[in-house]
Amino acid sequence: MNATPSPQSGISLMETLIALFVVALLATAGGVMLTQSLRSTRLIEVRGNDARELQTALAVLRDDFAAFVDRPSRADASSDLPTRFEGQPIRYDGRIMTFVRNGWSNPADLPRSDLQRVEYQFDNGALIRRSWSAPDAGPGTAVAEQIVLSGLEDISVQYGREQIWKPDWIVPASMVDAPLPDKIQLVFTFGEGDTLTAKFRLGLRE
Repeated sequence: MNATPSPQSGISLMETLIALFVVALLATAGGVMLTQSLRSTRLIEVRGNDARELQTALAVLRDDFAAFVDRPSRADASSDLPTRFEGQPIRYDGRIMTFVRNGWSNPADLPRSDLQRVEYQFDNGALIRRSWSAPDAGPGTAVAEQIVLSGLEDISVQYGREQIWKPDWIVPASMVDAPLPDKIQLVFTFGEGDTLTAKFRLGLRE
């Protein structure tokens, strides 16, 4: 008489699909640490078809965070004080974090710096990247806006240094000796409790 297989025995097709999906992301994430809670067929079907968008989003975030430089900035006409780094939960205007990065490519050899002010926002289910063509935005400074990742229900953020993690980490320009975070954790919530957690190092590029 053959025993009925236990629900816990072996690996289901769903688990296999999840594993393949995550491995595909890891293969292109370039060192981004990922963990997941993908419990529904919907996420495998929907996000699986949009894996390229997710991979691109992780690459954009990784490159921005790796290129972080300790340089104060402030947007033109903003009432906020200049900061070396600004990170918090989703603000009333959708802003999550603001910082300066280097390594902005200049193939046309335009008369500009390779530094760029970058801001991330959450608005209408999308993670949005805003970037200025100069770290100190003036009245005529060009700003570009890009939807990095869509189809989100929520984003939560933690900022860390060594063994310390905090939901906000704001360093005013006047606090020249204050420590900066060296890692960032983003938790993307898609729906039905499905989440993807990505951890990034901050300021790896020299």
